[in-house]
Amino acid sequence: MRRFAYLFIIFFFIGKAAGAQTPAAFSTSKPWAYWWWPGSAVTEKGITHNLEAFAKAGFGGLHIIPIYGAKGYESSFLTYLGPAWKQKFSFVLKEAHRLHLGIDMTLGTGWPLGGAHVSASDAAKRYQLETLTLSPNQSFQMPIGDVQAVSVFVEGNFEQELIQAHVSHYTAGPKGATIYVLVEQGTGQQVKRAAPGGEGLVIDHFSKTAFEHYRTEFVPLLKQAQTPLRALYNDSYEVYGANYTPKLFETFEQLNHYDLRKHLDVLAKPKAETEDENAIWADYHRTLSSLLMTEFTQPFAAWIKQMGFVSRNQAHGSPGNLLDLYAAVDIPETEFFGSKPFDIPGYPMDPDYDSVRFGIPDVRNLKLASSAANLTGKKLVSSETTTWLGDHFKVSLAQVKPVVDQVFIGGVNHLFFHGATYSPPEVAWPGWLFYASTNFNPQSHFWEALPSLNQYIDVCQKMLQANRTDSDVLMYFPMEDIWHDRNGLGKTHPLDLHANSRDWMKNTSFGHWSEHMQNKGYQVDYISDQLMAELQPTPNRTWKTKSGAEYKVLLIPAAHYVSLATMELWAKWVNQGMPVYFLEHLPLQVNSFGLTSDEKNRWAVAKETLLMHWVSDPINVLERYRVTREPIADQRISFIRKKSAAGAQYFIANLSNKFSDGLVRLAKINAGVELEDPLTGEIRKPILRKDKQFYLQLAPGQSLLVRSIPVLKKAIPAEIPSKVFTPLVPSTQIQLTFPQRILPAQTMESMQFWTEDSTTQDYWGKGTYAFDFDLLSEQIPQAKVLHVDQIRDWVRVKMNGKDLGLIWSLPYQLTIPSGVLQEKNHIELEVMNVSANRIRQLDRAKFNWKNFYEINFVNIQYKPFDASTWAVTPSGISGELYFSNR
Repeated sequence: MRRFAYLFIIFFFIGKAAGAQTPAAFSTSKPWAYWWWPGSAVTEKGITHNLEAFAKAGFGGLHIIPIYGAKGYESSFLTYLGPAWKQKFSFVLKEAHRLHLGIDMTLGTGWPLGGAHVSASDAAKRYQLETLTLSPNQSFQMPIGDVQAVSVFVEGNFEQELIQAHVSHYTAGPKGATIYVLVEQGTGQQVKRAAPGGEGLVIDHFSKTAFEHYRTEFVPLLKQAQTPLRALYNDSYEVYGANYTPKLFETFEQLNHYDLRKHLDVLAKPKAETEDENAIWADYHRTLSSLLMTEFTQPFAAWIKQMGFVSRNQAHGSPGNLLDLYAAVDIPETEFFGSKPFDIPGYPMDPDYDSVRFGIPDVRNLKLASSAANLTGKKLVSSETTTWLGDHFKVSLAQVKPVVDQVFIGGVNHLFFHGATYSPPEVAWPGWLFYASTNFNPQSHFWEALPSLNQYIDVCQKMLQANRTDSDVLMYFPMEDIWHDRNGLGKTHPLDLHANSRDWMKNTSFGHWSEHMQNKGYQVDYISDQLMAELQPTPNRTWKTKSGAEYKVLLIPAAHYVSLATMELWAKWVNQGMPVYFLEHLPLQVNSFGLTSDEKNRWAVAKETLLMHWVSDPINVLERYRVTREPIADQRISFIRKKSAAGAQYFIANLSNKFSDGLVRLAKINAGVELEDPLTGEIRKPILRKDKQFYLQLAPGQSLLVRSIPVLKKAIPAEIPSKVFTPLVPSTQIQLTFPQRILPAQTMESMQFWTEDSTTQDYWGKGTYAFDFDLLSEQIPQAKVLHVDQIRDWVRVKMNGKDLGLIWSLPYQLTIPSGVLQEKNHIELEVMNVSANRIRQLDRAKFNWKNFYEINFVNIQYKPFDASTWAVTPSGISGELYFSNR
């Protein structure tokens, strides 16, 4: 077994069964990235080139996913898991070890799990139900094929199941009969975006035998693998149409205590019509969830641990209870997919993103993974981040940072960019690209500025990984309500994090109350029936988890259907005086058709115990139990609060336009406070007033790390100076030049985008604005921060020959070090734009760069990519420049 420990949030692998001999270290606080291998056409030269670039840019590791290849390079394709592929994989581990990079890998190619070695018997399955009506005395002969159940109904009542009765020929009586024939079929789904040698059927995720057969293909590779291979990964479920497995009926009866084959008439209906029918459907869905857990997720995690590695899993997209599935692995992974319209002035939103089709990312979805980790003591919570943030060649780092901040607020502390494509150094720009991502490889237009973002993430994640959650409240996630909803023929309930989360998260009682709590400043973790059963009440009438986290209140948001076990657990806790409270109403129905009359009576008795614990709004309850509320939520400042030995620590971010500066109060800051700007490293220690408030300056788009510190000495809060603005007025004409005079220089009277000149509209690269400006001697002390109106897309600022660094995130401002400004000054603003105009020109010239197999290349609306009709994307700087004193 590999033993590993956290030390300052760095994984140190001490050794493992796979044969590692030399300890290696890599960072989990630095961002990692999905690293796609097109056609697995990697070379040692290309591997070294890519990995050295990633290490230099500040990445902590890469996650290998082989995918389809580029046309014209077929001779370089490597067969997945073939000898040449394994040799290159071994070389990657060697080079990653040298460069202190971690490596994860998908347990297959593309997604979901599957491949050439998956047989039809191990592949994903569905049922097909046929309904036959027999007239009086009409005969039925058992059909040929994978018939799994044949149920006979007479006048709507079940009579017999022919296969169990070993009957192959049936003759109806005088009343006739209806026969339901359930046939097992393969879904036929193939691995999506498969690499050469990885093509084939998707496995049956409800069958442990299928996974056991599947994993054998990887054993030789893993036994030979060397550190720093860390984790094996399963992508989001996305197994379409799979609703059956050979163990379904057996498992169903074990869990629900009745035979589903006696109710095939319900499964055959287009829509459930009664409470009993919905309950039968819910029992079916719950059985699928249980199978997914016991037949795949738990065996997946256990086998990976046995092999000496770490399991990483995206539970979403599956028909299971996501909280339980996330909790079953070492690193639960969520996903931030799509563009979100942050209310930050100047935030660039791609107008072509289809929010109706794909949904809008939501912090509540992220918290399913982080809650599972908090409750079970998982140190890392990862996220696939920036998938389809904007169309190709258009995304700026100013778009990326608020997404990163939102992911942190959602409890993620181990971020994966989606992503970075392996591209050979000899392939001309734009190189090899993946069809659905923001590009984080060296061909990206923001590559030179990316180390600044990566350093920012490293600073934030060090704090987020080092400290455990400080949530006070648990909120029950009513999965049973989802399983009872909109049932009908062939229906499953896959919970993806895209558009359908409107149905199972946002537009529900749970979604309403979780958002309400968030907006009111309460930090909440979500909990399932299974995780709730593991809680330990304390003498203080709180709950402790196995991880040591402690919670003060449990809220149940308008659950309609609840199991007997959960109802009796709640009743037990209420009798013990535990703070369990129900929002809107008490549970309404038993959750299962299989309950006996005695069990239903017990359910009703338990409900009677809960009557006095209904509340219309939980805020009074939370105040009574002294649950911590963060008043900064009233100012629309987002936060996540952590516990440390030294006191509370916060990550806060202003993702709205409701606050810029003023007095604030943080609930667990009572002595001294320290503010660290993770972007610049600047640290401030404002003085708390008697009411524990302190002055905070946090413009829309900014974020801070906040720490509780001891008061070193008595201090009086300083008066807050009025904000003073000093215009930066050129005293000479503005000169715009381009490197190596690739384009003619321009002279302008005011700052404007260089794309206003038609001769520069196809240009991707740098342009430098330079001019002189004067300041009065009394203005110099007030000119502490430089503000730029519009930047497309990042700028390096040089003042009087001194490099002051980059501006790449909102708000577009930069602190000016003391002593830089004089009465006579010279400024140079070296701007880099996104590559949209360059790709527009290539497509207008019909240059063939889109030469990939399978999906080839699509735009953000999943249509064939064509930039030739794009409008010109503004590039450079526009608007006023000015200084402020704070």
